[in-house]
Amino acid sequence: MPTADASDEPTTILVVDDEDGIRQALNRFLTRQGYRVAQAPDAAAALAAIDSAHPQGMLCDIRMPNMSGVELVPKALAADTDLAIIMLTAIDEPRTAIECLKLGAYDYLIKPVDLDELEVSLTNALRRRQLEIDRRELERWLAREVAVRTRELEERTTAIEAIALDALAAARGWDGTKEAIERLAGELGVPADELLREVERRRQR
Repeated sequence: MPTADASDEPTTILVVDDEDGIRQALNRFLTRQGYRVAQAPDAAAALAAIDSAHPQGMLCDIRMPNMSGVELVPKALAADTDLAIIMLTAIDEPRTAIECLKLGAYDYLIKPVDLDELEVSLTNALRRRQLEIDRRELERWLAREVAVRTRELEERTTAIEAIALDALAAARGWDGTKEAIERLAGELGVPADELLREVERRRQR
């Protein structure tokens, strides 16, 4: 049974088509494949279903009244950027299909839909969706790790600098110490006079 990411719940597919017969046929096929199915007869109902049913995938007719499938694609992705969209069209319209793909749809199929082709396309679309989600999660994790490691490194560097400055402040022979401070300033990338003042402050404690 296809399942939604990080959940035992079945994957939900939204079928958007103004023809009830097509919706019911796709509903039967998808249900047999183990999907949960939500249906919408038009774009407005589809947007409402995206908000309420939270589908992972959407099969969408291109030619619909009021708002076409082409117009629906960006609105659907605005509601859920991860939604895997496959367009359905009764006639082969390469320009329209390409426009849908540019807007973010994964694929388009010609009606009457070949069910084997639909199964493959839907599986691939959902897989790509999950890979994109995983990629973002990995990027967020890496960003957090880099932030933590950077903070730890800065803290260790600060501690090492403090120890070095205390050692220099306690050292005898100011001339030699001054040269060491200037070398340390060069290594740390800070002005030597600032480091000299800091060491002098520590010497006075």
